[in-house]
Amino acid sequence: MKNINRYTLQLPVFIALLVLMVLSACKKNKQDFEYDNRVTTDARKSSSLRVVNIGGYGQVIMDGDTLTSFKFAAPTDPANPVFPGTKYFPENGSLGTTWSIPQSLLKGGKANLKTVLGGYNIPSQVLSIDLQETLQATDFYLQMSDNLVGEPVPKYLKLPRDVSAPSDPTKFKIRILNLSALVTRNPDMENLIGPLSLTWADGTPISNKTNNIAPGQYSDYIELPYTTAQLKVLTSAGIQVPGIGSGPFFPATSTLTSGRGWPPEDSRLTFSAFKSFAPGGIYTIVVSPYYFTVPYLIGNPGEAFKDYQNASRIINDISEPLNVTYARVQAVNTLPGVNDVKITMNGQALGNALTYTSHTDYQNYVIGNYTIEAKNAAGNLLATAQVQLDPNTNFTLWLHPDANGKATISPVANDLSGVIPGIDAGDDATYVRNKLNYPFSIRFLNLCPDVPYLTFTKDNGQSFLHNYNRNPAAVNNLRPGIFPIEAPYIQLDYDDMAYKIMAFRSQPGVVPGTWANDIPLLTGKDLIARPELYVRGGLPNHEPGIYTIALVGSTKASAPAGEKAKMIILKHTK
Repeated sequence: MKNINRYTLQLPVFIALLVLMVLSACKKNKQDFEYDNRVTTDARKSSSLRVVNIGGYGQVIMDGDTLTSFKFAAPTDPANPVFPGTKYFPENGSLGTTWSIPQSLLKGGKANLKTVLGGYNIPSQVLSIDLQETLQATDFYLQMSDNLVGEPVPKYLKLPRDVSAPSDPTKFKIRILNLSALVTRNPDMENLIGPLSLTWADGTPISNKTNNIAPGQYSDYIELPYTTAQLKVLTSAGIQVPGIGSGPFFPATSTLTSGRGWPPEDSRLTFSAFKSFAPGGIYTIVVSPYYFTVPYLIGNPGEAFKDYQNASRIINDISEPLNVTYARVQAVNTLPGVNDVKITMNGQALGNALTYTSHTDYQNYVIGNYTIEAKNAAGNLLATAQVQLDPNTNFTLWLHPDANGKATISPVANDLSGVIPGIDAGDDATYVRNKLNYPFSIRFLNLCPDVPYLTFTKDNGQSFLHNYNRNPAAVNNLRPGIFPIEAPYIQLDYDDMAYKIMAFRSQPGVVPGTWANDIPLLTGKDLIARPELYVRGGLPNHEPGIYTIALVGSTKASAPAGEKAKMIILKHTK
């Protein structure tokens, strides 16, 4: 009986423990559903060696081990076939533009790398490189094959790469590498070989260190404040080298063709992509042969072929850092008749004193809350405002009269991403986002209290609205000091025909309204910063960039000539 009582007393305890174990087991098996969108999900340490593939190589063998898929496009395959990925090349199973060699593939810091250039029923060319890791980060630039360029070039170049952070954390490093080569397959292709220089979008040289870099040479790295810019590469004659990724161009000038009519017109624009250079980033701009689409002018309308020309591209020398610390701010004075205005952020000067319609350069600020003050030459306070700076944001502080004529400061956020929503939705119900690498984006502001409702148009009241411009509030019935936020930019096409920008006095329900013929017109050519950049003669109809066009001044008859209403242009990209 004693034994029976003992087991009976222990039975509830046993059941309780069993229930706890079951509940615990259930809890362990319950997991949150997570996405992991990384291409490479395993822990993989990179060596200091990297391959930069500008020669079109596709396949990789390391110490006899095949790392890529070794599949080639057949004549019956789609135009852009997708091949199965591999462990080291999970995207399309082939070598891309850059590949950081994993440490695990080196034995004692050494390995033999073979890369293969070939295609379906095309004899393969194999390039063999003996690798040796050192403390110096090193790039192996794989160059074009001799049968694609008109002169012998080294199969590859071994170059040092800087991976040390800039001395100023708000800056990035950049250099230029000139691997231009003579391209003779098409005698009509212009000669873009020779010393090359790195410039800003308006053709202004960036630094003496990046000027006149000879073929086969590279410059020192220089440090620049982080920015969104369209960097250009110019020959010694001032001719711009095209960037990769552009549409059809004319071989004699490397300028973009217009999509209208046949034969196509010359836009007089040479493509060069815009990029946001991150603080702490390190970049190399490489010039080397690249294939382009060229119109076949003696063929049928619309026919084109592929040919090679020297072109520039931007290579990230390190994984691009994420900016979580800094924002950029500039200020503009649009108070009629008020000069020598000083703008401060938390008591510190933002640039030099401002005359009417002038602006400061951008300055970098650590994120946080800031008090903005504007004072006149006598030190009297004109206006004050607050702004919260978040990471990677860009603000323009507009000092302007409000609807009642009182001085006010309006911080306006600028979108320099070049990303705009499309009209189609994806599987997750979000709209497709289009990245414009060559934007012609304009935001319009009404800073004139004498015009209660203002509408901007093209020639003869034609609307700016089209496929990418679907928000009428971006241009119609703009009120003084009220800034559209949703889709505030209009986008123009690079090959737009010559156009004017007109101001109309409008009303709700009456658009565009009455032409304000007392306000001078602008044209697309007014967006061209330095006409002398176009050394061949003849100007394009406009120039790419991200702009704000604001109506400032007064329409009153009594206003002095220098304060009459006019449109001013502010370009936010460098």
